[in-house]
Amino acid sequence: MHFADEWNSGSRRQELRKEFEGGQPFPHLVLRPFLGEAGLRAVREELEKVDATEKETDLFRFFQTEDFAARLSKAATEESSPKKRRIEKKSSALESIARLFGSQDYRSLIQEITGCGELSERVDLATQVYTKGSHLLCHDDVIGTRKVSFIYYMTDPEEEWSKEEGGALELFPSNPARKGTPASIPTKELLPMSDSLAIFLVEPGVSFHAVREVRGDRARVSLQGWLHAPSLEETRNFGQRDLATLQQILDTRAGAGKVEPEEVEEPLADLGELTQEDWKLLSKWLAPSYCDPKQLQAVAGEFSESSYAVLAEFLRPDLAKEVSEDLEAVDAADGFEPDAEETVPKYDTGLCDGWELVGPPHLRRFLRYGGCQEGSKEATPHARLGKTMASLAEELFASDSFLRWLRACTGLDPRSRGRPQVRRFRPGMDYTVAAKAAGQEEEAAELDAILTFALGDSSCEKSQAEDLKGAASEQWASEEVGGFECYLAADEDEETVEAQEVYRGADTDGPLVNLPAVPNALCLVMRDSKTLRFLKYLSRDAPSSRADISASYRVDAPESSEEEDEGVGEDAAA
Repeated sequence: MHFADEWNSGSRRQELRKEFEGGQPFPHLVLRPFLGEAGLRAVREELEKVDATEKETDLFRFFQTEDFAARLSKAATEESSPKKRRIEKKSSALESIARLFGSQDYRSLIQEITGCGELSERVDLATQVYTKGSHLLCHDDVIGTRKVSFIYYMTDPEEEWSKEEGGALELFPSNPARKGTPASIPTKELLPMSDSLAIFLVEPGVSFHAVREVRGDRARVSLQGWLHAPSLEETRNFGQRDLATLQQILDTRAGAGKVEPEEVEEPLADLGELTQEDWKLLSKWLAPSYCDPKQLQAVAGEFSESSYAVLAEFLRPDLAKEVSEDLEAVDAADGFEPDAEETVPKYDTGLCDGWELVGPPHLRRFLRYGGCQEGSKEATPHARLGKTMASLAEELFASDSFLRWLRACTGLDPRSRGRPQVRRFRPGMDYTVAAKAAGQEEEAAELDAILTFALGDSSCEKSQAEDLKGAASEQWASEEVGGFECYLAADEDEETVEAQEVYRGADTDGPLVNLPAVPNALCLVMRDSKTLRFLKYLSRDAPSSRADISASYRVDAPESSEEEDEGVGEDAAA
């Protein structure tokens, strides 16, 4: 097996070098055809017999086979043995393509096209299969000695891949205002056309890319590979390794990274006990059951057992209905109805009337309400939703009354006002990655309070079909469409970019607790410094956007014995 003769010409390689260097937002190139249709079909036929394991973390979801580098090594060993020389055996298509990508001919092609310099003989190869709903979030591929990334697409050759099927390789420009971070929106999309090879150099803080969620019924099949530098010091831009996206992720998971500067809150004085004035303010927002001291005692008992509690039907019904109707209207205006024709939404959808895009995308992407500017329209669904939720955040979540109420529910003393923020996660676009609270001290703890709104049983009118209500709630509960808050234990082993061969999370233990999107529910979770938190990528198949008010209050962690750890982790896992 060999690549197309067209790529052997010296003059053609010179043309490809210019095309590669002129690629935007960073140098890249696509070669097509690469193997030819016969070679492509032979590999596809054998892949149907190969087992693939589903991989899912905060960063990705897809199926992946074994590393074919091991297959390549085994084939080479067999070829060199006397017995192998005596008995001729036709190589399989997978062995042949593994040898091709590990050959000197292929390395020479890549070196001439990219100008990458010396390469070692090491090659990593694995097949990835993206079915409907699969995705890979923004990153730069910088791990170990990787120097060149290449993707050979083995999608169905019977019909050209279309944009509506999703699965595009997205290329992100660097953010000029923040070194080492990608801009929020990609500027180039490469569709996974069959028998094409995409190539780019692996460079920290530069080679930002992602795979858009697959939306069609056909699988996005590719062979993902990396060529390596002879040593770590010979990787591209070695002096900027601290800008690698994985290193930034690891920093946030260690509590050292900050996405943006945050104002340090002054510690609060003793809050005192709940008063009649507190109950009066709380009754303006909360359902009557949560203004009953006996109910709060029951919540406190549940919370003490597991370090978290989910309070259903939290807001007054009329207020919850108002927010739900506004969210439904916003989704309709943005084209997010379940039967909408737009299967691959645009990243600027919903950026209006006070809603701003939050990034950078290798750490998070969602909309946050910052308030309507003077003179803007206030009667739009977007403005109504934002203003109502902002009132909740400012008048309830940041109030002394609510802090005292939280203490009654959890037995914890809030030491800050939580910086409540109004967020919206759009289907097919938004998420956060696993991280600790920015700047969280080793012995500190935080009490998360998240009030969620989404399409589901309690947000639907009684006149609506029961199957619509049930289907929406079942989708959220299944976790198949994402949108859930996940808490998991941090890996205490020393982690660096050089130590990682896969993005963290692929082979770790399961989460401590997942909290699906439940309409009009308040989730209270205490997490210590050893607990990570993320909101799973929201699939385009989700029944609606997820809107929430999220606040994190500093608290004094309760004393624990040597056998008991603090936070949601150990209690929830027990």
